[in-house]
Amino acid sequence: MTPDEVKQSITTWCSSDDDLEIASDRFEPGTDFSFGLKAGTLSTAPVELVVLKADGADRVTIRRSVTLTGDDVDAANQLIASRPGSVTASVERSGADTTVVAQTYVYLDGLSKHTFVQAVAELARTSTLLDAIGGVETASEVDEEAAVVASDAVDADAEPDSTPVAAAAASTFQPSPSPSLPQPSSIPSGIPVGHPLPTPSFTPQPAQPVQTQPAYTPQPVQQPYQAQPVQAQPVPQPGAGGWAPSHSVPPQGLRAWGAPDPSGPVVANLAPGLPIQVAEVRGAWARVICSNGWTGWIDGRIIGVAA
Repeated sequence: MTPDEVKQSITTWCSSDDDLEIASDRFEPGTDFSFGLKAGTLSTAPVELVVLKADGADRVTIRRSVTLTGDDVDAANQLIASRPGSVTASVERSGADTTVVAQTYVYLDGLSKHTFVQAVAELARTSTLLDAIGGVETASEVDEEAAVVASDAVDADAEPDSTPVAAAAASTFQPSPSPSLPQPSSIPSGIPVGHPLPTPSFTPQPAQPVQTQPAYTPQPVQQPYQAQPVQAQPVPQPGAGGWAPSHSVPPQGLRAWGAPDPSGPVVANLAPGLPIQVAEVRGAWARVICSNGWTGWIDGRIIGVAA
């Protein structure tokens, strides 16, 4: 696809999505195109993002800059470390404030309305969590804003976010029910917008494996490699001692599928450093088992178990 075709496709998808709005064209040196995008226009606080394609690049980048009041470098770094591996950021101290430039991207060979909207939703979610660190919104507003942005891409979860960062962020706000208006039992009212917040007491931690479910947030980001499954090749199993790790997830993380099918959806992003056991190899695919028993298929070439 040419840069003009890529831009035309994206603007068409945004025009057909009530929750997205093209804000304006931008000029940035070294890019094929760049424009502003509002995500969450149906909410009370839409997030302004920048969509661009660097000159000659094979991917579309989605970016947002956030300025936090005070020294929040450590909190911002820990929050970004807990997000899916597709979201990265540069965090710097700028005078008395902290500047965060967060971004994600979609490769052109996997670009579709689904993958683009998913990437926008993930960066918008990260942006609202960063805003919460600086006291921009209450924890309940953060979850509501993120749910609206992601509503056209994934089925909304009726339960509060269970990731370590969201749970920690919610713990810093105290419910303050109004005497005249009933408060929903499942969503705390939090501290009003603009009220000075106490020194952040939460310390978001990178996702770690737990016993009940993988401590990551499955987010399909792009199309899988076009690996063609072939006859399964048995892999030596561990001894009588039970499960034993044979590999670990590389620093960039790993995407996992429910089946060795390149047309199927990505069901998980495995966290960097997660111990895994290779149980089966099919061509370029490898089935792995985590310590808690969760199993899925990955591109075995990345960890060197497939050609």
